[in-house]
Amino acid sequence: MIQSDEQLHQAEADIQKLWSFLEHARQTHAPADYERLAKPYLLQVQERQREVLEYLATKPEVLRA
Repeated sequence: MIQSDEQLHQAEADIQKLWSFLEHARQTHAPADYERLAKPYLLQVQERQREVLEYLATKPEVLRA
């Protein structure tokens, strides 16, 4: 769980790296291979995005309590 703005920025950077990797993989792998390769990375993106949204939806004073 993200508990600080620093962790938020790291999560955003992690998501961007995953997106870049997937973008490159789409161009270099056959469709079936890409689909198989991408699934776990897409799940990681989805999880990190969920964490970002949870953090942004929580008021700062609630996080520090």
